[in-house]
Amino acid sequence: MEDERLRIFARAFLLPGGASPEESKRRLADANPGSVVQAAKARMAQNERFVELLAAQTLRAESTGSLLANRQEMDLLLRLAGTTQISSAIRDAGASQGERFVLVVAGRRRARLPSGLGGKELQRRELTDSELEKVERAALLNAKRA
Repeated sequence: MEDERLRIFARAFLLPGGASPEESKRRLADANPGSVVQAAKARMAQNERFVELLAAQTLRAESTGSLLANRQEMDLLLRLAGTTQISSAIRDAGASQGERFVLVVAGRRRARLPSGLGGKELQRRELTDSELEKVERAALLNAKRA
C-alpha cells in the first residue's frame, strides 16, 4: 500500500493571455491551502507529468530543508527555469500579463479547482528526452548551489 504522505499531486493548466497570472494564482491558492501554486510562461511546460516531477523535487527539498529559495513557489520556478538565480528565473520563466501561461498547483492532497478558473489541462504523457534532461538538471541545482 502506498504511503499517502509520500504521494505528490500536481495539476497544470494552460491559461489564455487575457487571464491574470497573479489573480489566477491567488484563486487557486485560496482553494488549496498548503499547496504550492505557481504561474510560468506557457513554453516552460507542456506535460503535466514533467511538472509533477519538478513539484516533487520542490516538496522533497522543503521536507529536507534544502529549498533553492525561501519559498516553495520560487523553488518551483527556479527548477522550471533550470537556474539558481531568482532574477533569471523570473525573467525567463515567470508568467507575464497578456501572455499565455501555465498555472501549477502541487501538494500532498488532490487539488480543488475553483469554478470559473478556465484553462485547458496540460496533457499527461511520458517524458521526452528534453523533459527528462530538464528534470535531471533541476535535481542537480541543489548541488550547484552548495
